[in-house]
Amino acid sequence: MSATLTVFRHEWAGFWRNGVAALMIFIVGIIGTGVAFVEHRAWQTEQAQRAELQAQEVEQWLALGDTHIHKAAHRGYFVIRDLPPSIILDRGVWDFGGSAIWLEAHKRNAPKLRAADDAGLLARGAPRGVGPVLLWLTPLLLVVLVHASVAGERTRGSLAFAISSGASPRAIITGKALSAMTLAWAAAAVPMIAGLGLAIDGGLSIMSAAAWAASVLVALAVFAAIVVAVSAFSRRPLDALVALLLIWFVMAVLWPRLAPGIAASIEPIPSSQTIRSEAEVAAEGLVSEQTERAVLAQLTAAGVDEPNPSGVSAMAAEIDAAAAFADIFAPLEQGMVRQTKFLDVLSWVSPLAAADRSGDAMLGLGDLDQFAFEARAEDMRFATQMALNQGWVRTSSDGRGDPDLWADVVEAASLSSVAEPDRGTAVWGLLIWAGLAAIGLGAASRTVRRSI
Repeated sequence: MSATLTVFRHEWAGFWRNGVAALMIFIVGIIGTGVAFVEHRAWQTEQAQRAELQAQEVEQWLALGDTHIHKAAHRGYFVIRDLPPSIILDRGVWDFGGSAIWLEAHKRNAPKLRAADDAGLLARGAPRGVGPVLLWLTPLLLVVLVHASVAGERTRGSLAFAISSGASPRAIITGKALSAMTLAWAAAAVPMIAGLGLAIDGGLSIMSAAAWAASVLVALAVFAAIVVAVSAFSRRPLDALVALLLIWFVMAVLWPRLAPGIAASIEPIPSSQTIRSEAEVAAEGLVSEQTERAVLAQLTAAGVDEPNPSGVSAMAAEIDAAAAFADIFAPLEQGMVRQTKFLDVLSWVSPLAAADRSGDAMLGLGDLDQFAFEARAEDMRFATQMALNQGWVRTSSDGRGDPDLWADVVEAASLSSVAEPDRGTAVWGLLIWAGLAAIGLGAASRTVRRSI
């Protein structure tokens, strides 16, 4: 252990002496911290706009006066998802999922407000948030600045001198790996602290923030170990640089973009548009006498002696439509969950991709969170329509609403909740890579012993 610490101190002093540490901390710190504040400002602006839009929707509904209930039902109610402060750290799938849904009678609409629709082609592939910047930039700088950690000393002959002086290959490799990990963490520290502080101040839970930070730090440690191991296996610094740049490109850029296509081809899902078209057809004129009798029995039990027949039919239609939607959308929903879980497994190929997906899940920005929002929106759609219909059955034959009824609809659109979604399996990829990194460093020390 003392020999390992000696190597660590020597390497760390060298990083400062040759300017590597200062350069990495400066570049990552400036870019990462800048991204944190830019994303924080963007979050504040967009969240304020969303709150204003939702307030306008509520105000319009409360001002409907004596509008006919059937007309109000098909007018629809827009529910707009709050923008979580966690997007300061990582946008996740937020830009691609949509975050506003129009709730209306007998229809299950697709989410709207997809930020990716308004972004250019290049903008869609660029990392947004502190996390993606750290997982792209810090490993790349490690490759460029630390690739010669072992290969360079082998070329200069200083590696053979260190071993002949009594330092074991294991101590040398372990000490160099610890110094590279510390360098990566030091470079990421300021942006990470800035981003976490802004996100927590915005309302992100400390537990979620800590889980995200752990994912990023583990990924950086694993990649630092990979850099040292590849450098140890390489005869020359140039060989190490080329190999590591290729590894970085595959892990950070290529695989995260190939994996979704692979998941979609192996775990295909039905067309969302086709499913919605089938649901609209199924919902047309869907009222069963059995459901109407059940509704009448419920209303009688609730003390409604002479319910409005139109309201009863509307209530029965909504109950039957919701049941039909559950069956029609089930293959799509189950397929999306299977595809997401398979994508988690594919992320195990890269520690950086695994950390990114794991971090998204911890921050509530993953695919499963998007599915949970859509499920919650369907619950809200049914609740708002039932609130309208329950008001309708109590009205006279003209079926006109009143301020109390519209207030009930607004309340129904804010009560629905959904259980916390599964956080996925991407984190297992990080743990597997941590074990592989330890094995790789052990193999690298044996290679160093044989090559001297």
